[in-house]
Amino acid sequence: MSGHLAMLAHGGTGPWKWDVAGAICWIGASAAAYLAGLRAFAGPGRRSARAGARRLGPARVACFAGGLLALAVALLPPLDHLADERVAAHMAQHMILLVVAAPLLAAGAPGLLVPLTLPHRWRRLLARARHALRTLPPSRTLYLPVTAWLLHTGALWIWHLPAAYELALEAEPVHVAEHLCFVAVAWLLWWHVVTPTRHGLAGPVAMLYMFVTMMPAAALGAVLTLARAPLYTSQAAAAAANGLDPLADQQLAGLVMWVPADVVYLVAFVVLFLRWMGTAGHPHQQRAPLKEVRR
Repeated sequence: MSGHLAMLAHGGTGPWKWDVAGAICWIGASAAAYLAGLRAFAGPGRRSARAGARRLGPARVACFAGGLLALAVALLPPLDHLADERVAAHMAQHMILLVVAAPLLAAGAPGLLVPLTLPHRWRRLLARARHALRTLPPSRTLYLPVTAWLLHTGALWIWHLPAAYELALEAEPVHVAEHLCFVAVAWLLWWHVVTPTRHGLAGPVAMLYMFVTMMPAAALGAVLTLARAPLYTSQAAAAAANGLDPLADQQLAGLVMWVPADVVYLVAFVVLFLRWMGTAGHPHQQRAPLKEVRR
């Protein structure tokens, strides 16, 4: 029964499932929009993606490409198929979205490039809307780092509660919403650190931000690893039907959440520390936001 529910959640039993087709369309559309943005960012008289990539920085373009590749690994077979029945594979899928795809996509600065593909009038309206969100008291809290941290931590824990986890397995729309939520909240979290903007965090504040982000993920990983019984009944039944130990599968899932995420956050902490040490004596070398092309 649980295996049947898992297959229904993903739209069928064949290699091409509804969520797989949706992921392919999503990744392809994102790549096309980014390339169009690079061409617009190239500047007057230089409408090529290569010129735009040189101006933005090859490292940022590579980050965005890596983020799309991470999305493909997480959302397409074979990992997507394994995630139907094994908790460890499911947690690997979630961690790739949260600590690999999201930070790489945010570092690629698509929020700067993609709006450049819009008509000038729409861009002006978008700029005004962004300004209003940053300045109006009810909405400016959305731009606070603590808001991003709360949303990220809340999504991480809520979606891994047994009831929410099982619902995502049983209903494809809920499962898609779960993945979108993970990418969105993680993007918002990392936006404050890796996206080139004057609103970004730097120095000791950014390091503290990464440190406190690491703790909830480590705690959830510890809960899964140290639990004395399987928490997710449908996947426990599927694992047992395939001759696997459900508790061992869950313990491996906890380690997948615990260790790789901590490594990513610690690496980010060290990079931020080294950047801070390198610019401590030269304030003018602090990160500057990229400027939009005027058309």
